[in-house]
Amino acid sequence: MTGKAFDIGDGIFFFFKRFGENPLGVIWIAACQALVVGALAALAFMLLGPFYIGLFDLVAQEAGGTLSESQMEREVLALIGPFLASMPLIALLGIVSALMFQAAWLRFLTRGEIAAVIPFRFGGDELRLLGVNLLYIVVGIAAYLGIAMAAGIVALLAAGVFAGSDGSMVGGMATGLIVFLGILAISIMVIVFCIRLASAPALTVVDRRIRFFESWTASKGVFWHMALSYLVVIGLILVLSTILGTVIQLVFLGAFLPVLMEFAQLAEGRGDVSPDEVIAMLQGMLNTPGVVIGLATGLVLGYAMQIMFEGMWHGVGAYNAVRYRADGGPEETDSPTLTADHPAGASPSEG
Repeated sequence: MTGKAFDIGDGIFFFFKRFGENPLGVIWIAACQALVVGALAALAFMLLGPFYIGLFDLVAQEAGGTLSESQMEREVLALIGPFLASMPLIALLGIVSALMFQAAWLRFLTRGEIAAVIPFRFGGDELRLLGVNLLYIVVGIAAYLGIAMAAGIVALLAAGVFAGSDGSMVGGMATGLIVFLGILAISIMVIVFCIRLASAPALTVVDRRIRFFESWTASKGVFWHMALSYLVVIGLILVLSTILGTVIQLVFLGAFLPVLMEFAQLAEGRGDVSPDEVIAMLQGMLNTPGVVIGLATGLVLGYAMQIMFEGMWHGVGAYNAVRYRADGGPEETDSPTLTADHPAGASPSEG
């Protein structure tokens, strides 16, 4: 069984369908995510900021001749120690946060669930998604090696054809055709694998078990539906990003216009503006309510656009996972039965 039929419209607009069911839930997840990202950014600045500030100060001292080269090296080494010690902590917190964000959005998209009070957790869903993402990395490395080998074979074949043609026009055209067909074949294979495995994270959340290659089975018979859905989503993202991006740029331009005009007047009148004057102008700008409101509006619009685009993109795979498990799809506790076209091979038959 392969679940209910794939509705391309639902696949394209699945995120908006979920948003319509619980708009406040989407806003709450997005707001909490922004707070966590802001806290991480502040922590990163606290831990890593002294390194960059100290480095700029050292460069200025060396340029001014107050610091010798040997002193510069000692000071840089002293700064690097705390910097390197902070990197693992920042990386770990970033990975944990990314897993919590991914799980929260997928729970919402696939199950319609939002955890009480704080939508982020670190439990079974997040650990299973960690496994799925690690499998993506392993498959990505294997695919990279496979692509490199295929590209090498195509290059050798093209070089052989060109060498055997004695530089004739026909030989050149044949070489170009081989390269083109090779690149096309490799690109198609990459796209097929990406689409066939796109439902793995959502299927993992739906089943509450690690599902990776099962995504290949879940997308069987609906590959072209998913491909068309992704193609339309890409088109919508391009159009909306152009429109909304223009609006956001106008908002930022309106916010920065006063300081730009002041800077232009100073430059026109004196021809030279010191860094201290630029910093003073920026500080004055940040103390102006209208500018602060404009910047905040631009940031909120940009963040909302990013959430919408990511939801649209991941909504296709999430919809396919939900569709696959609906109306007769294999049960969550069933062991997957792999077919002959599966990259992991067919399941053994009984008998």
